[in-house]
Amino acid sequence: VPAPLISSIAKLRHGGTSKILSSLLRDKLLSHDQSCGYDGYRLTNSGYDVLALHHLKSRGLIAAIGDKIGTGKESDVYLAATP
Repeated sequence: VPAPLISSIAKLRHGGTSKILSSLLRDKLLSHDQSCGYDGYRLTNSGYDVLALHHLKSRGLIAAIGDKIGTGKESDVYLAATP
């Protein structure tokens, strides 16, 4: 996604958007992508996980994440508390 599009969707000024993007890059939730011919960003797998957890929390389906109870080939399983 191009950086100007992110700024317009988020309705933030350029400085605020770049600060948030750099924070997400630092936490490895986004990756910087220049292979598509423009300066853009894409979500990483960890970013999708955080986005899904945020969505579940905002819908009131989970209130807290607990201990890890299992590890699979491509996943980790955690306990979750409901409200």
